[in-house]
Amino acid sequence: MKNEKVEGIGSVYGGEYDTISFEGIGKLKGDVTAKKVMVDGIFKGKGKITADEMGIDGIARIFRDIKAKSVKIEGILKLRRASLNADRVICEGIMVANRAVCADEIYVDGICSVSRMYGDNVILKNNHDRIKASGNFLPIRLKPFIKLYFGRNVSLDYSLVDVLECTNLEAEGIKAKVIRANNVKLKNRCIVDKLFCDGEIFIDDTCHVGKIISKDQVITVKKEMGDMANMTLVKILDLYKDGKINADEAEKMINSIKLDSGEGYTSSRGTSLPWEDDGKLRIVAYIGRRLLKKGDPEARSIEVKYDSEALNVECYGNLTCGNVKGHVSAGGNVTCGDIGGSVSTGGNIYCKNIGGSIAAGGGVHIM
Repeated sequence: MKNEKVEGIGSVYGGEYDTISFEGIGKLKGDVTAKKVMVDGIFKGKGKITADEMGIDGIARIFRDIKAKSVKIEGILKLRRASLNADRVICEGIMVANRAVCADEIYVDGICSVSRMYGDNVILKNNHDRIKASGNFLPIRLKPFIKLYFGRNVSLDYSLVDVLECTNLEAEGIKAKVIRANNVKLKNRCIVDKLFCDGEIFIDDTCHVGKIISKDQVITVKKEMGDMANMTLVKILDLYKDGKINADEAEKMINSIKLDSGEGYTSSRGTSLPWEDDGKLRIVAYIGRRLLKKGDPEARSIEVKYDSEALNVECYGNLTCGNVKGHVSAGGNVTCGDIGGSVSTGGNIYCKNIGGSIAAGGGVHIM
């Protein structure tokens, strides 16, 4: 089979080729089949491309479908009215598609904006800092025209996918309307409207998911967003250690932490307790006569195992229990069976199924 190379300005017509290379400004004016298609310059494709390998280091605007075994994008790929079908897609540059991107393996460590993405194993990292440093992105002064140029919104801060369906997903910094996957791991500011998942789910506390639909159960994920004065001591200390607040601000915030109002009652040793005699099971701890509060570092190190169904339990440390039938509140992590009632915790939740409501300061893990 013949080879075709465009170094200046030229066109390639339909047919079968061994290698097609564009190093200048080139056009494709017919359907081609090739072992390898390489784009190092500026390329406009108006014919279908079938290839074993396709590499894009320059700028490629494609108006017909691509079918390949392997596609690697280190420049810019813009698909208009076209889909990409491959065994493997690796994007370390910019990929924009108004239609579908389908591959067994999809790995994005750059920027992508895709209408529909389908795959087996999908990893999206959104490494926009490296893209900007490489100079492959459009100048910032052209930002108002980016949607006009690409035909879709493109973000430096998020990977944008309208609908994503796959078997296994690991994503950082993604905005999606709908995700359907067997196993999901979301980190680093992911925003998802609806997540359908019946397998393992990990969502860190920087992410926001509107609804999780798992085994026909709808889980509404809530985060407690209190005022700075109502933050736990641990979070205040973390802010101080990270340099986000100074010592005076930390002291004011710590002094602002107050126990919930209530008459309370006095123990036989004369110690005033900050709760009523309401029959609730409370698991707390003292250092000397000082009652540890929720969020105290010493309380977070306590591990409590409660071998029964939880009806109305409050634990200032980490709690392991059976199924939750009523309400569970913990200062640390909660590990339990099925949640039929409600769970509120300052740490992570590890559970089997969720049929009630949850509020977690950390992540939610469905085992």
